[in-house]
Parts: sequence; C-alpha cells; structure tokens
Amino acid sequence: MTRRDWTGLLIALAALGAMAAYRAVWVEPRAWGGLCAVAGRPLACEPRALLLWLQHWQLWGGGALALGVWSFLGGPHAVRVAAVALGMIATINYNATWGMLGAALGAWAWLGATRRA
Repeated sequence: MTRRDWTGLLIALAALGAMAAYRAVWVEPRAWGGLCAVAGRPLACEPRALLLWLQHWQLWGGGALALGVWSFLGGPHAVRVAAVALGMIATINYNATWGMLGAALGAWAWLGATRRA
C-alpha cells in the first residue's frame, strides 16, 4: 500500500470514528430525544435533527451509493475514499443496503486502481 492509500484509510476510519462518537453522545441517549422534543430546545438538537432526517430519507446511503458509482466509473482517489467513508457512516446510520453497496463499489475501485498503478 502506498502512503496515499494509508492516508485515505486513516481518513475513512477517522470519519467513521467521529460519527460513531457523535451518535453515542448526541443521538443514542433517550434523554436527548426528550430534550429535543420540547419547545425551547438546545442548539445541539439542530445537527441531531439533520442527521436523523438524512437517515430517514436514506440520504446517507444514497450519497454513498452515488459516490461508489462515480468512483467505480473512474472517479479520482478522493471520491473512492469518500465512498468508503460515507458507506461506513451510512451503515451505522441504518442505511446499510445502499451504504454497503457504495462502500463496496468504492473499495473495489480503490483496490483496482492500486493494482493498475
């Protein structure tokens, strides 16, 4: 593996770790659901609401699939990394079907590009 591959892998893992930590602190606890349902809700509820809206409309997985197709059709290295990262993020945000497909396409293109180089 080249230095660029290691950097891409670390970026994808850092993105996954950041999303997992965010979910553990701001999304998963039931207390936040109650706090965000009241009229004078804290500012921290806005990104949480966006995350859940994206999850509900399958946009985490849809974005990962779009990036995966783009990378599979010859997208640059950054798109391959983004497809893998967003695919993993989509999977932990319950958009696993499209997320895993996007991550698989991104990883396939990433590995294929590594062999050609």
